[in-house]
Amino acid sequence: MSKDRLSASRRLDMALALVSQADYTAASDVARAAIAADPDWDEAHFTLGDIYERAGETESAIDAFRQYLILDPLDRMGANVRLTLLGAAAMRDRLPPDYVRALFDDYAPRFENSLRDRLAYRGPELLFEAVRPHLPNMLRPLSVLDLGCGTGLVGEVFGGYVDAIDGIDLSPRMINRARPKGIYRTLIAGDITEIPAEIGQDYSLVIAADVLNYLGDLAPALRAARARMRPGALMAFSLEHGEAFPFDLGPGQRFRHHQRAVSEWLPECGFSVVSDAPGVLRQEKGKPVKGRIMVIRATPALALLPVDIIVPDDRGETPTRSMH
Repeated sequence: MSKDRLSASRRLDMALALVSQADYTAASDVARAAIAADPDWDEAHFTLGDIYERAGETESAIDAFRQYLILDPLDRMGANVRLTLLGAAAMRDRLPPDYVRALFDDYAPRFENSLRDRLAYRGPELLFEAVRPHLPNMLRPLSVLDLGCGTGLVGEVFGGYVDAIDGIDLSPRMINRARPKGIYRTLIAGDITEIPAEIGQDYSLVIAADVLNYLGDLAPALRAARARMRPGALMAFSLEHGEAFPFDLGPGQRFRHHQRAVSEWLPECGFSVVSDAPGVLRQEKGKPVKGRIMVIRATPALALLPVDIIVPDDRGETPTRSMH
């Protein structure tokens, strides 16, 4: 650590202490002093943007986040997400993978306590209850792929009812927390939209608990999952419900999906709906986060899209346009 970085780090620590006291004016002054000591420290610019946003100084926050992105184009701290929520950046179709990886690598040690104790998270249990009626008739051996497996909460719920379960997660540190539980046959650090070759084929069941919320466009993940499933296999997942079509980014920095958009993606990606039920996924700031618990089936072949369906008119004649 250089002398300038050491001085900047001390000042930034002081700025964060002032933030904890809600003294944003003093905090921004000290954060700017940290940047003066080390202008190339990306974290200092991001922190200054966060302070300005808390203080309601939107334009200054936007400038600071943009300066951060110049220094860290990979966006490990999620400045693009903040800019989107501030209305200063276009909506993207997913959160930056490097940001999500860094977020959950940092979150891993306290992940389970936070979800269970503070947020009353019940995603795996809700998904299990949705799948339970189908278990006796599911394809055997009952092999499961857990998308975004995290520390293994889905494995803990489903493990005793299936023959084998494999997991994939973007965060290596989350994978390291799941491995000692001894539930998973295979654990791979990877992207659920581009599933690595190490993950197997012909799964009877795919689970995605609270992971699709980090993607706006669900089609790449759905297609990647379908490519690893047997015809007739099931996929169960949770989504946060949104009113904007096809999706929007909520204040919790997770995507919310419109029901019509999901209903259009599913047949395009080779699925039909088995069940779709509302549910409370967790608590956030003391309020329930409402979502949907869906079970879908892998169809034998990609279904025709609605635009490809030709429907005779009332006179029995074939119309000149496809139905939309």
